[in-house]
Amino acid sequence: MNYLAHLILAGPHPDHRLGALLGDHLKGLQVLDTLRPELRRGVLLHRRIDGWSDRHAVVTAFTSKLNVPWRRYAGIMLDVLFDHLLSQQWTDYSDQPLSEFAADTERLLADHRHELPDRLRRFTRWAEQASLWTRMHDRQMIQTIFDLIALRHGQASPLKQGLDFFDQYPDQIQHAFDHLMPDLMKQARTFRSIGPST
Repeated sequence: MNYLAHLILAGPHPDHRLGALLGDHLKGLQVLDTLRPELRRGVLLHRRIDGWSDRHAVVTAFTSKLNVPWRRYAGIMLDVLFDHLLSQQWTDYSDQPLSEFAADTERLLADHRHELPDRLRRFTRWAEQASLWTRMHDRQMIQTIFDLIALRHGQASPLKQGLDFFDQYPDQIQHAFDHLMPDLMKQARTFRSIGPST
């Protein structure tokens, strides 16, 4: 899952949401020992969500049938496209208007900018300038994200064609999202309520 999904799955606790964004930027287990408990839990939840999503039966059933070149990069593209669908169906998953959620996210990031790695700090500034959190429904924004991912990837890949992938398999991607997201919401709520064992 991508940033918007990780944020909503983190729940309302500020450190859980912060951990949702840090999850891709903190590697290994030792770094977790340097974090305060609820921030650590947020990072662990991020990691669990990635695992649950990658192994979810509806996702693997879809991606296993894809041909080259889509199969190799499907996971990356689906992360972005699931955020696109989440934005379009936001009221199915949150009682808080997306504009308010976005404002809360930007305040949280501003308050904790000093704790963020440089790359994440640069991303959050760009996200605020681009109104990312409220524009994930916009195909132009999705294309911009795919362009940036392809540039960062630095190798020949179909990542710039993420919207072509979406347009080729709209029903299958929607089906995968509609089954995955409710399951992730349930699993994340359980994780937050009982905490991780490790």
